[in-house]
Order: sequence, then structure tokens, then C-alpha cells
Amino acid sequence: MPLVGFGLWKVYANEAADCVYNAIKAGYRMLDGAHCYENEKAVGEGITRALQEGICERKDLFIVSKLWNTYHRPEHVRPAVLRTLKDNNVEYLDLYIVHFPIALKYVDPEDRYHPGWLYDDKK
Repeated sequence: MPLVGFGLWKVYANEAADCVYNAIKAGYRMLDGAHCYENEKAVGEGITRALQEGICERKDLFIVSKLWNTYHRPEHVRPAVLRTLKDNNVEYLDLYIVHFPIALKYVDPEDRYHPGWLYDDKK
């Protein structure tokens, strides 16, 4: 695990692909993301671009993501991580951690992805 990483919180989705690509090009090898940052697809685009251009190989990157609070039940963890893998366009994560140790009511990703802190199913 690299000692210095590039955090992806507050990186807007419309800027994330270029931001990640340029971070990798500048030498960052650890990317710290999360489902709730709502930019994982764009992060995946940046990673893919850097790998396709040969800036580094996937094995050189240390990719981190986090399990959101609505997916703590055992039956929701696998679908959550599979979605993160798909959105980041990678086959594996190097570290997957619980974002907060606070469980929230499950919200089906088909209803709303990212469900946020509060979910009103009447909307």
C-alpha cells in the first residue's frame, strides 16, 4: 500500500475521469474512493484510460473503496462490491472497508443509487 494516496471525495463526477487520469500520470498509485462519492464510473474511466495508455499496470495501483451504510447486511455486501467493481471498471479492489459503522435501512439500488443518509420511499 502506497504511503501517499489520492482521495476522491468531493471530486465531481464530470471532472473525475480527467482528475484520476492526471493523478496516475503524476505518479499517484493509491486511489481512495467510495460509492457515496457518486463518481465511481468516472473514476473507472480515468483508471481505464491510464492503463490503456500504459502509464502503469493494474497491479501497480492500490484501489480503495467503501461499503455504504445501507448495505451492511450480509446479503447486500456482495452486490454492493460487484457494483463498485463494475463502476470502477476493475476486476478487484485492494481494500474494501465499511465506510461508517452505522447501519441504515436498506434501499434497493434500482430505487436510488446512492441512497444518502435519509431515504423517503414516498418520493
